[in-house]
Amino acid sequence: MLKVSVILPTHDRPESLMRAVESVLSQRRPADELIIVNDGQREVPAALAERAEQADVSFKVIRSRVASCPRSRNLGAAGSAGDILVFIEDDLLLGEEYLERLLELYEADSANLVAGIGAVVVEAESGGAKESLWNFFGRLAGQECWRPRRCAARYVPLPPALQGRLVPASRLYGGGLSLRRETAAAEKFDETLSGYALGEDLAFSYRVSMRYALFVAPQIKVVHARARTGRPEMYARGRMYVSNLLYIARNCVEGGAGTWLLVGFELAGAVFRYSLWGLLAFNRRALDFAAGVVRELAASARKSMRKLLCG
Repeated sequence: MLKVSVILPTHDRPESLMRAVESVLSQRRPADELIIVNDGQREVPAALAERAEQADVSFKVIRSRVASCPRSRNLGAAGSAGDILVFIEDDLLLGEEYLERLLELYEADSANLVAGIGAVVVEAESGGAKESLWNFFGRLAGQECWRPRRCAARYVPLPPALQGRLVPASRLYGGGLSLRRETAAAEKFDETLSGYALGEDLAFSYRVSMRYALFVAPQIKVVHARARTGRPEMYARGRMYVSNLLYIARNCVEGGAGTWLLVGFELAGAVFRYSLWGLLAFNRRALDFAAGVVRELAASARKSMRKLLCG
């Protein structure tokens, strides 16, 4: 039987963390170990260790003094003992059958062809028609249309027990990402993207999916119970969106001029969408995000020009 380790990075969100941990400890198929990696200022509540003991789940807290989600994921993976590493976040909730259904998929892969499996992330508070419209315009504006052309999973012959249950993927979301130990040992999360590290899961899965077979299991879902704290303010987030996106396109995708045209299309689309939303809905946060995007694009253009002129 495969052993499973759940790795949960956290940063100063104790209430949200308590709910996430409870969802892990309430699984029908218990985890073999739960590792919390804390890179915040506040300590992990002591009650969590007692609750894990009651559930008969091995419990460990790793302290990191560097605020970095990718670093925390790597520390958790290095300190784990499971055959399957399940990475979640401190504002995610697992249904009680999550680990049972996930491990059933891995155990059906006796040849170890599947390197990683992602879940579908759904929002606890759905925005309804407005959210659907926003996502639709995001796709029209080229959001993530420049993903890698190579996807190793497309060429993997799945056993009959897994056919129709797994979909080849270039993108696994950090909230519902699992890997075989061998994959996690060979491919680390990119610690260049520090702090809140917007897009770090995109960077990881884009890079890894070109060499390893990553899949999404559409029938397995996790709930994103969005925490009210722990995110950068919107202007800073807009700047991070640009800088991290450009880094990912440069380092995690084997693309040429066409890729950069699509990246530019996505960035222009983001400015248009957030500006329009901010003006029509009198939403200051949306306008702040758009301003952050424009500011970082201008800074990146100046940097590129200096490099061109000065070598």
